[in-house]
Amino acid sequence: MPDPLTKSVGRRRSLVAALVGAALIGAWPHPAPAQSWPVKPVQIIHGFNAGANPDLISRALQPALSERLGQSVIVDSRPGASGRIATSFVAKQPADGYTFIMITGGDGVLAATVRDLPYDLLRDFAFVSLTTVFPFLIVVPADSPYRTLGELLDDARKRPGKLGYGHSGVASTLHLVGELIKDMANVDIVHIPYKGTQAQELAAGRAGLDFAVSVSAPAMPLIKAGRLRVLAVTSVARDPGFPDVPTVGETLAGYEVTSWLGVAAPVGTSPAIVDRLSLEIRTVLARDDVKARLAMMSTQGTGSTGAEFRARVAADIAKWRRLAEKVKLD
Repeated sequence: MPDPLTKSVGRRRSLVAALVGAALIGAWPHPAPAQSWPVKPVQIIHGFNAGANPDLISRALQPALSERLGQSVIVDSRPGASGRIATSFVAKQPADGYTFIMITGGDGVLAATVRDLPYDLLRDFAFVSLTTVFPFLIVVPADSPYRTLGELLDDARKRPGKLGYGHSGVASTLHLVGELIKDMANVDIVHIPYKGTQAQELAAGRAGLDFAVSVSAPAMPLIKAGRLRVLAVTSVARDPGFPDVPTVGETLAGYEVTSWLGVAAPVGTSPAIVDRLSLEIRTVLARDDVKARLAMMSTQGTGSTGAEFRARVAADIAKWRRLAEKVKLD
């Protein structure tokens, strides 16, 4: 049986071992909890020019989000290749919670139509939150003879291949919005790609351009100035910003397209940080001052959980892949 001295030595050894173990555990590098994040400025990158929808929405959220996080939120524009340059860049950044990207519905279209993307949208990103969900506008010049979408499509049936519509680039969301109209209406209309300037080109009276597909933010000044008219919106219900404008579905039963913007992070970003930022974005979107700022762009904030955002992206990719396989994108 151990004598008292042996017992005492054993207890001291156990105590020393416990203290050393505790010290080692305390010294081991652990990821910072979301409560201590962020400790430096947070960057939100997007892949489009200043004044484009992702830029406007990012900057609309920027002040309130900086206030909530207690750190500056920096909006960085890295335009090019329909957003691919920015998306590729962020996919390769450290998953440390300081670099995020404002992705768009166009990213879902690219994932559905481009086979050699240098990233996988669903695999390489952690989805944080939607920020907005919005329809597109079918716009015509103020002096257009078409008063309704039905009149435009009737003329297109009578004169196949003679009408043209503008969009923001081949295989962009706006391109597919037009192609879906053509497919459902069984009409032949020439698509004319622009680099996001189709509304301005239409208002300037470019030859061969009869209508355009646009998001509301860049078209709104031209609409308010009386240089463009809205024939239809692509949502399933009429848009509150254009209550007297019919939906495309009122002419083509079953037609519905809405797109989105949302924040994502490099895959591997701490789930605690992702959840914290998701909550902060949803909180900011509920603020009256942010709602008013978005309303000026005829846009309504729509937050979500990361899981809900990911499910939306996956559904869009499947939808656009089916359409791309059906129509020829050139």
